[in-house]
Amino acid sequence: MVEAQGIRFEFPLKKFLTKRGGTFGFMEAWNREDLYGKVWEQPLVKIAAGYGISAVMLGKVCRKLQIPLPGRGYWVKKEFGKPVQRVPLPEAKNLPVVQRFKQPVAPGASPVQAPAPQPEPTDAEYVRIKEVESHTVVVNAEGKRHKFVVATGKALRHARVDRYGFLEKPWNQACLDLRVSKVSLERALNVANAVLLALEAEKFQVSTEPGKHAISAQIFGQHISFTIVEKRREKSRREVQVTPTWTRSEIEYEPNGELEFRPSGSGHGRKLRDGKRQRLEDLLPQCVGALLREARDRIIAAEQAKQREIERRERERARWELSQQVAAEEKKVQELELWVENWAKARQMREFIAALERLWTQEGHDLSPEGPKGQRIVWMKQQADRLDPMLPSPPSILDRKRETFW
Repeated sequence: MVEAQGIRFEFPLKKFLTKRGGTFGFMEAWNREDLYGKVWEQPLVKIAAGYGISAVMLGKVCRKLQIPLPGRGYWVKKEFGKPVQRVPLPEAKNLPVVQRFKQPVAPGASPVQAPAPQPEPTDAEYVRIKEVESHTVVVNAEGKRHKFVVATGKALRHARVDRYGFLEKPWNQACLDLRVSKVSLERALNVANAVLLALEAEKFQVSTEPGKHAISAQIFGQHISFTIVEKRREKSRREVQVTPTWTRSEIEYEPNGELEFRPSGSGHGRKLRDGKRQRLEDLLPQCVGALLREARDRIIAAEQAKQREIERRERERARWELSQQVAAEEKKVQELELWVENWAKARQMREFIAALERLWTQEGHDLSPEGPKGQRIVWMKQQADRLDPMLPSPPSILDRKRETFW
């Protein structure tokens, strides 16, 4: 029994209390048989989420413990009811002790639940992708050759070689995008041929893009092409004296025979390449699926861009409506201010007219309506009434001001 932070934990002696990231826990050895059973029941991503680690890290643990993992396409085939083979757990001796950090649970407390995995998409494109990736695609060097593969072969077999040892694709001919050496050309053509035939078998049309020499497939309404690239390695290196005080390295490269399949516009996560355990020819269903996934990503990106544009226009419309409401409110405020100003002016004018009327009366002037000063008083009162928003405006020659405009 060990006490940490006021909490007591009970666990076997083989687990050692430690602290990581400010949290107390213990190191626990992985159970090889238990982990083997789990990795063949669910994909690594789902299992790793339960342990709070990444699928890459869990894969490293399995390799250290010599636990075989399902190959590419295993879960897709299993989902569609196709026969799959489970590799038995081999006997192993002198395996390293691989431990993991585990946070103990206090008595009465509920354990921390791992985040639930995201539900698998159900759109028609994704379902089609899963179906295509479950199909078998193989290279048949002696079988049917696609017309674009034949044309590319003719163009590249006599092409120039660049400084890296790769064949230069002619710019004025419709060719597949193969960046490989002469030694790897036939193999790249075979891979491309298998992919193109598989696409057409799935009813995806392969053609040259309008106005271009690029070859692409029409997948879900998108033009999707691919590139097969041969990796290179450093052949030699030498230092060249540029100035008396500065030198630069000149590196010579050469192709290394390893091929990589790249869908057009895809990120690093969708590239498929030769590995230590499998070659690109073993990943052909995934290559075809990668093209479909690229097309689906473009559809999703287009829909997201469309939604963003709708939201932008909606924000602009809301701002325009708000500006109209503000302008209308400002106009009403200006009218109110003008009324108050005119009302105050009218009151001031009446006070002045009354004072003037008293003065003229004291001075003995004739203020009858027939006299000049009397008419003047009447006119001034009318002007005050014209300004007063509380009273109807009497007629005035000023009402015809607009008629003077040409």
